[in-house]
This record gives sequence, structure tokens and C-alpha cells, in this order.
Amino acid sequence: MCRWLAYSGSPVLIEELLYRPEHSLIDQSLHARLGVETTNGDGFGLGWYAPHTETPAVFHSIEPAWNDRNLREVASHVESPLFLAHIRASTGTAVQQTNCHPFRYGRWLWVHNGLVRDFHRMKRDLALAVDDSLYASIEGSTDSEMMFYLALTFGLEDDPPRAVERMVGHVEEVGRRHGTEHPIQMTIGTTDGNSVWGFRYSSEGKSRTLYYSTDMRTV
Repeated sequence: MCRWLAYSGSPVLIEELLYRPEHSLIDQSLHARLGVETTNGDGFGLGWYAPHTETPAVFHSIEPAWNDRNLREVASHVESPLFLAHIRASTGTAVQQTNCHPFRYGRWLWVHNGLVRDFHRMKRDLALAVDDSLYASIEGSTDSEMMFYLALTFGLEDDPPRAVERMVGHVEEVGRRHGTEHPIQMTIGTTDGNSVWGFRYSSEGKSRTLYYSTDMRTV
């Protein structure tokens, strides 16, 4: 499983949240206290918005987040009012840059923690539901990216909650058709650069934790 962080507010140096808190995301990448794995070393990613730009910037690497000098350099010099960061623990797909979150389409970013169970058996059926105009933009091989493009197909840009609901319903339908009892486990963060949405759901009703706060001091 993975871990992710989203921030929206007054512009801050990214390192303020990635590195400086006692239990920062980078700290958790090396020795997490909650979750299936204690380390998330299968790559990381960062996506951020800057003034006067049409689309967010993304930075991906397959290096462990705790050991990447370039990430520390970027985080200590980039200030942003909205960014998403993700540390990856693969659930079976390859460790490669195109599988690192956040995934980007236009102004949208998407991060995911969880899995689509039996994804290797369901992948073809899920891909067939992606709109033809979007399919060519899929670069990697993860269930997370497939979920993103299904959500885009189902109207993410117009109504994010409804689109994610339809995406989940479709994954569950396909999964059960393939004999998978609990097809999906997820927390999701997504943004268009103006608003941030967070979702938490699992087919079995035992969802991964998802914390949020409007008080900067709690970080």
C-alpha cells in the first residue's frame, strides 16, 4: 500500500510538510507505524501548482523518497499553494516512473492508496470502458492510473464525487464478474488546482485511514 499527502492553502515551501514535521511523509516512507508495510520504497512523486501556469508540474522517481537528493532540493526551493505528494509501495505492478503518482491529465492530479484486487485479470475489461479520447494518455500499468482514467471517463472534470462513485461501481461490477469478492480498496486525493477532493472507500467496509485538518498546527 502507499501513502499520500495533499495541501491547499497559503503558499509554503514544500519541504515544510514533506520533511520538517516529526512524522512527515518522508519519515513515514522509511518507517511507517501504521499500515501493511513499514517502508514505502518503490518510488515517489510530487505534483504542484504555480502562478501563471496552465498545468501542474510533476516530479517522479523510482528512488526511495528518503534517499533522493533531488527531491530534497526541489522541496526546499519550490513554494506552492497546492500540492500532492505520494510514496509508493507496489501491489504488483512494475517499479517505473510511469507508475509513480501523482498522475496528471490537463489541470488534474490524482493519487491513490489501496488496490484493485485481481487487477491483472480485470485490466482488459476496465480498459475497454475508458473513453477513446483518453486511452492514449495512459502511460503506466497500475490499477491507480486506470481508476483515474475511468473517473475522467465518468465525468471527473464536471462532478468529481459522482465520477468517483461511478468509477467504484464499475470496478466492483467488473470484479465480481471475475469472481473477486472485494474488488476495491482506496483512499484517493484529486485536484484541479482550485479544489481538493478526498475519498475513502472499500468493498469490504474496512477502509484505509484518511486524515484531514484545517489547522496547520496539527501537521
